[in-house]
Amino acid sequence: MKKYKIKVNGKLYEVELEAVAETNEKITAPVKEETKEEVKETSTTGNNILAPIAGKIVDVLVNVGDKVTKGKTVAIVEAMKLENEVVSPFDGVVKEIKITKGAMVQNQDVIIILG
Repeated sequence: MKKYKIKVNGKLYEVELEAVAETNEKITAPVKEETKEEVKETSTTGNNILAPIAGKIVDVLVNVGDKVTKGKTVAIVEAMKLENEVVSPFDGVVKEIKITKGAMVQNQDVIIILG
């Protein structure tokens, strides 16, 4: 067995590895091909407000037709027991709300569209 030290996110770990076979083959991970239905709207162009983190929508603080100013909190996302405010990066009027309270979102999902 060989001992190695590995640093992960600033924390040092000591691990022991045992060689079972040596090869010169390249290790590759399987690549998932995205179909058209799986591709989500994640564009930062236009007036899309994106989820800053994956989690559960705890509250939606705006309605369609509301005026929003840059920096205004428009929704709350809970991730790992912490509530994160989603703030608007620009001014506009809420054109469409793509999420509901209780919905799960992924990082960079479009949640609100401003017009």
